[in-house]
Amino acid sequence: MKYKNGKPVEHGDIVHVKNRAYTVYSISDTVTLRSMCERGHIKSVFPADIGAYIPRINPVFTQLLEGLIK
Repeated sequence: MKYKNGKPVEHGDIVHVKNRAYTVYSISDTVTLRSMCERGHIKSVFPADIGAYIPRINPVFTQLLEGLIK
């Protein structure tokens, strides 16, 4: 998973959702966030909610790109 600026999403990154600060707790198809307040709420969000995406390329394009790189 990557942010829109190209950097990878890593555990412990600080992100903001609806003006609240969270840290990235776990990463899968959704992102689990832990609140930075004293209560430590846990929240699951979609990657787009934190400005990220899952890079998925069609397998045909992957084969074409591998052929061009070699």
